Amino acid sequence: MSWQATAWAIKQITGSTRRKALLLALANYADANGVCWPSQERLAGDTEQSVDSIQRHSVSLERAKLIEREIMPKRRGNYAGYRYRLALPDLRSPGERETNKLRPGQAAKRRRTAPHDLRHKPSLEPSYENSDANARVEDRLRVFQAQVEPLEVVQNRIAQRIGYDGWLILGDMNDHQRFHLSKLERQGRLDDKTLGEAVLAARCAAGR
Repeated sequence: MSWQATAWAIKQITGSTRRKALLLALANYADANGVCWPSQERLAGDTEQSVDSIQRHSVSLERAKLIEREIMPKRRGNYAGYRYRLALPDLRSPGERETNKLRPGQAAKRRRTAPHDLRHKPSLEPSYENSDANARVEDRLRVFQAQVEPLEVVQNRIAQRIGYDGWLILGDMNDHQRFHLSKLERQGRLDDKTLGEAVLAARCAAGR
């Protein structure tokens, strides 16, 4: 699973909650390149839809250029399903993209040495600083990372804790409920009881 794919899928406009659920299910299986090949039966089970609905919504997502589908080679004469590719943005740096454009055997041009390249590099020797001070620094770093952690990543953890229909349940909650759960999860204080009560309330409200 790639959290980048899930974070990307959350932000896309599909025009339908069922199409959004399908896109999120595909993102849940996608690798770092946005590629996956779950069966239509598995996608139907994950999103609580029929296989016919999966086929219909897949076509709609493809027309919206959110995914690409490729029929996989048959195995022993049997239909092997689709390979899906999400339309993820290219997150590589410009230098990495230029390097990948090189012809086989062609070396990349070395960039001109800048003054900051000549700075003293950190030593690999072990540090003899006070271990308590290091621990305090690490604690502050963890607190800072928790504060800047993307909301999509936090909500993805919550969805995983809920189960296979986690994103559908989160979608049934209002903004206040999702924000409250996300805040508790960020702080490491979202216990199973609180999460279970929120899930039960969302299921009842949605008539599940």
